[in-house]
Amino acid sequence: MTFQTFRTLIAAAVVTLSLGAPAMADVVIQWASSNNNVTLQSGGILAAVGNTRNAARFEIVRLEGRRIALRASDGSYVRAGVGQQTLLASGSPHIRGWETFVLDSAGGDTFSLRSLQNGKFVELDASGRLAATADIRNFQTQLRLITVGERPQAQRPDRPQVEWAGTWRQVWVTTPDGRRVSAPRGTDVRFIIARDMTVSITAGCNTIGSRLTLRGQRATFAPAMMTRMRCDTVLQRFEQRLAGAMDAVQSYEYREGQIAFLNARGHTILQIAR
Repeated sequence: MTFQTFRTLIAAAVVTLSLGAPAMADVVIQWASSNNNVTLQSGGILAAVGNTRNAARFEIVRLEGRRIALRASDGSYVRAGVGQQTLLASGSPHIRGWETFVLDSAGGDTFSLRSLQNGKFVELDASGRLAATADIRNFQTQLRLITVGERPQAQRPDRPQVEWAGTWRQVWVTTPDGRRVSAPRGTDVRFIIARDMTVSITAGCNTIGSRLTLRGQRATFAPAMMTRMRCDTVLQRFEQRLAGAMDAVQSYEYREGQIAFLNARGHTILQIAR
């Protein structure tokens, strides 16, 4: 295949990416200001320095709302904040703050990436390396996502087995506006899953009871039953949000020791960790 043929093939498949749906194929990142494709340099550093045939391929991992992570072909995740220049590089084994980006449409077929950790937009430095350093979104922060076909299943890491039974002491609920809310400071949260999949949750005031049913990646909670003790307004509001989120759960994902429960639209609404 000639270089011109390769470029024609991928240019014909520019992604019109739905911000509410998961990506089903790998993508090449192309910088709009130069039409250069992103490659991986030494140390996994991302750089857009030429339309090369060894353009890096990434899988878009949907989180909640417009938040995403980028998974490289070796199964590691892209993180910002590498070095003093806040460079982007692959190699991270988990998804946390520096591995989370906000993906926004910039008009037409272009998008922008903003680091969730420092709030900066991703742009190119003087050497063509990707860095989360731009204070505002402009033409220099615009990129294209180009589909390059399905990733072979063998390249994906094996799905880890989840040990559900036990006490999960970290609990977050996602509000309708996309904020992740944890229990009030000083609260001893216990999200207990028994081996028969009955669920008991305490957060210092009321007790919430339910049962978790799993079928493959599908997950549902039986209608939550909650005691009616009066308690601190903030804590009571958190308990109500938690019970409401459980009622809306439709599926789950296991992410680096955390379980993310998703609603019917595929948005994370509840997360738990040990």
